Amino acid sequence: MAAAARPLVIPVLLLALAAGTARGQSPDPALQLIKGGGTPTAIPNNPAVFLPSRRCPLVVASNNSSAQPLRINPSQVAAKNRLGCLSPQDAVYGKDGCPLRLCSANQGVVPLPQPLPQQVP
Repeated sequence: MAAAARPLVIPVLLLALAAGTARGQSPDPALQLIKGGGTPTAIPNNPAVFLPSRRCPLVVASNNSSAQPLRINPSQVAAKNRLGCLSPQDAVYGKDGCPLRLCSANQGVVPLPQPLPQQVP
């Protein structure tokens, strides 16, 4: 048994020595450029404003609640509604940012071009 444990002693000692020298190294100067809790300064802070947790009434069936459109910031409602429906699963929003109703099945749908007639050789 002692002979089997002996080969492990040297790698364990080497790891312990390496860990001791790693702690004594000076920090990389590039790491000092990172600010904001690990976010590089090239990435701006997230300007998202978190909305209160008040739930919006469902505009979809309760068994399909994962398809509920998300609530948006009330300051964005006018611009979003001005854009219109981007897909049938999109919604028209109320002043509070909650979806009022889903768009209809034919709103926000881009018609695909008709296929070309096949030519017989």
